[in-house]
Amino acid sequence: MAEVLMFLHIKVEASANLDSLSGFIVNEDEKYLIDNTKKQILVHGKSYQLKDTELIKTEFGLYLDHQLLGEIFGLHCEFNFRNLMLEIKPDFEVPAIREIRLAQFRKNMNHLKGDEIADTTINSKHHISRFGMLDWAINSIQSNSQSSDTRVWLALGAELFGGETNFRLNYSSNSGFNSRSQEYYWRWVNNQSKAAKQIRLGKISTLGIASVYDPMVGISITNASTTYRRSFGEYTISDYTEPGWTVELYVNNVIVDYQTADASGFYSFDVPLVYGASDVMLKFYGPYGEERTEKKTISVPFNFLPSGEIEYTLTSGVVMDVKHSNFARAEIKYGVNRFLTLGGGLEYLSSITSGSKISFVSAFIAPFQNFLVAGEYAHGVRTKILASYRLASGSMFELNYRRYTENQKAIKLNYLEERSAELSVPFNFSSFNGYTRWSLKQNVYKNLTFNTGNVTLSSFFGKINTNISTYTNWIRGGNPYIYSNVGLGVRFSRGLTGRVQGQWDIAQKSITSVKAGIEKKILHSGYLSISAERNIGFSYRSIEAAFRWNFAFSQVNSNWRIANNEYLSTQGARGSLAFGSGNGFIHADTRYATGRSGIAVVAFIDINHNGEKDDGEPFAKGVAVKMSGGRIVSHNKDSIIRITGLEPYTSYLITLDDKELEQISWQLKKKKIRVYTDPNQFKKIYIPVLPMGEVNGWVFFNDGKKTKGQGRIIVNFYRTNGKFVASTLSEKDGGFTFLGLPPGDYYAKVDSTQLKRLNMRSVPSGTNFSIKTTTNGSIVYNIQFEIEPNVENIK
Repeated sequence: MAEVLMFLHIKVEASANLDSLSGFIVNEDEKYLIDNTKKQILVHGKSYQLKDTELIKTEFGLYLDHQLLGEIFGLHCEFNFRNLMLEIKPDFEVPAIREIRLAQFRKNMNHLKGDEIADTTINSKHHISRFGMLDWAINSIQSNSQSSDTRVWLALGAELFGGETNFRLNYSSNSGFNSRSQEYYWRWVNNQSKAAKQIRLGKISTLGIASVYDPMVGISITNASTTYRRSFGEYTISDYTEPGWTVELYVNNVIVDYQTADASGFYSFDVPLVYGASDVMLKFYGPYGEERTEKKTISVPFNFLPSGEIEYTLTSGVVMDVKHSNFARAEIKYGVNRFLTLGGGLEYLSSITSGSKISFVSAFIAPFQNFLVAGEYAHGVRTKILASYRLASGSMFELNYRRYTENQKAIKLNYLEERSAELSVPFNFSSFNGYTRWSLKQNVYKNLTFNTGNVTLSSFFGKINTNISTYTNWIRGGNPYIYSNVGLGVRFSRGLTGRVQGQWDIAQKSITSVKAGIEKKILHSGYLSISAERNIGFSYRSIEAAFRWNFAFSQVNSNWRIANNEYLSTQGARGSLAFGSGNGFIHADTRYATGRSGIAVVAFIDINHNGEKDDGEPFAKGVAVKMSGGRIVSHNKDSIIRITGLEPYTSYLITLDDKELEQISWQLKKKKIRVYTDPNQFKKIYIPVLPMGEVNGWVFFNDGKKTKGQGRIIVNFYRTNGKFVASTLSEKDGGFTFLGLPPGDYYAKVDSTQLKRLNMRSVPSGTNFSIKTTTNGSIVYNIQFEIEPNVENIK
C-alpha cells in the first residue's frame, strides 16, 4: 500500500511498527489515516470500517484491498494477470501525473526558446587550416539565334586562421573570368565575445540607404550574434515566382521555412521577427534544376533589441563601379525597453553628387500587442514609416509610406512618394484552405500619380490548387487597365501533375495568353514535363520539354524549347562533395555544401571507461541519432552517422538512443549532446558506449521454520570506499538483478533503513564482488542474502 502511494507521489508515512499509514492527498487539508489496529480508514472527514480480510499486515507492510482504493481514495485499480501489470485510473490528477505534465510543459517551452538542457556541450573550435566542402555546376546553352555559351562554377569552402573562408569561381565561354562575378569572403565568428562577434572581409553587402547595385570589397564588423533569437510577432512576405518552384526562407542564413509556389507562382511566408539586424533571404529552385543565382534580400523593418542591449555595425569598402566609389556606414541601436528600440548612424558614398554623407535616425515601437511601427529619417534623402497590425486569426494589415527629398541623388528613383496599403487574410476549413491578399500602391511623381491595385486569392482543396489574381493600373484622369491571371493545378495519381494558366483582359473582354503543361515523376528520382504557351497580344507561340534526374551524388537536367522560329536547348549538372567525416569517406550530394557544416557521430566501445577512443577499442553499431535540422545519413560501409546541411556556428541538440545496440550491457552515459558547429567541415563527435557490468542474486526470508524467496527487498551497491552507486528491488521469488555497474570493486548489502523498519537483520551483512574490464561487460552471479527477525530487539 505504501509503495503504491509513494509511486503516485502521494504523501505517506508509516508508523514504527507498521500498524498505520498517514498523510494527505493533493493538499494538506485532505488528510487520511489507515489504522490496522482499529481496522479503520479516516479520509475526507469520513470514517470507513474494514473487514479483517480487507486490510492485512505482514512483516513488510500493510496491504489494502484494491477495490477499496477506488471506492475510498478514488484510485481505481485493475490488475492484469497475463502481463502482471496494475492499471490505476484516478478520479483526480495525482501529483505524479501533474509533475510529468508540468515537466513536459517546461520541456516544450525550453524547446521553443532553444534552452533544452543537454548532458554535455561541445563548443565551436577555431582551426588554423581545414578544408571540407566543394560545390560544382556546369550549364550549357545552344540556340540558333545567338551564340552558344557554357558556364562553369566551382565553390570551395574551408576554414583559414579560425575563420570561415568561401570562394566561388565563375567562368563563361563567352566572357571568360570576370572579376565582378567572382565571390570570396572570410568571416570570423565568436558569439561569446562582447566587443565583436563577427568580422567579414572580402565581397560584402552594403544594406544601406544609398542605391549600390555593384559588388563591394571591404570589411564589416558587428557585435550582432549569428544565432537565431526569436522576438515577438511575425511579418508577412508574399510575392510571385514561377509556378511549382520551391521557395526557401532564410533568416540570418538559417533556413526557417519553405514552400512550393501555387499554380500562378504565388507564395507567402510568415517571417518570425528576431532581435537585432536580420537578413531575410529567399532562394528559388525550379522543378528541373533551375536555380535563381541572384539573391533576393529583404530586410525585415522591425528590429527590436532586448532592454539595455546595444548593437552596432561598421562597414567600409570600395564599390566595383566605374568610379571605384568609397563606401562607409556606421550604425548603432539601443533597446530602451521591450517595446522601444532607437537607432542612428552615418552613411558615406563618394559618388553621390547631391551630398556624399547621409545621417539617419530610426525607431522601432510596439505601442500595444501585435501592433508594430518602424520609422526612419535620412537627412536630405528620405523619410519612411511602416505600421503593421496582426490579428490573432493570422490576418495582417500594413501601411507603408516613403517620401523622398526632391533632387536627392542617393536613391536612384524618379518619383517623390510611395504609398501602399495591404490586407492579407488566411482561411482554413476542414478540407479547404487558402490565402487572400488585397493591396493598393501609389507612386507619386512631380506631375502625376501612378496607381496599382491587386486582389489575389490562392486556395487548396484536396489535390486541386487554384489562384486568381486581378490587377488594376491607372493614372489619375485616365482609363484603368484591368486584367486577371488564373491558374489551376491538379495532382493526379502516380506522380502526375497538370497546370493551366491564362490571362484575361477585362476591358477588352478577351484572352491574351494561355499556357498549359503536364509533369510526371519517374521512379522517385526523375521528372519530365511538357508545356505549351500562346500569347495572342505578342504573337508568341512556344512548346517546351524539360527533364531532370536526381542521382545520389549529382543532379542532371536538360531543357528544349521552340518559340516561333527560334530553338533553344540547355543541359546542366550540379552537385557537391564534403570531406573529413571520417574513415576516408567523401559524401556526395545534389545539395550545395559550401558555407554549411556537418556532424559525424562516431560511437565506440569505451572498454576502459576513460571517455576517449584508445587503440583497440572497436566502433559500435546501433546508436540511433535524432536531431532537429540537417539530414541524417547512414552507410553500410561503416558505423559513422553523418549529419549534413547544417548552419555554421549554430547550436544543435543531438538525442541518442541505445536500444538497438548489439549488446544489452552496452549503455550510453550521456544521451543529449549540444553541439556548436564549425564552418565548412564535419565536426567529429566521439560517443563512448560503456560496457557495463551486471550483478544478480537472491534474497531469502527465514522465519525460523522455513526459508523462502522474499520480494520487495532493497539491495544497495557501494564502492569499496563506501560511496553509494545504485540499488535494486528483489522480485516476488526473491531474485534480484542490476545492470549498469562500471568496472571496479564493490560490495552489496540489504538496505539498513528497510531492515530497521522491518526489525530484521541480514546474513551476511554485506558481500564483496568485482566487475571486470571486458568488451561486453562482466556478470557476477548468485549473491545471496538471508533476512530473519532481529531476535535481540524483540522484547
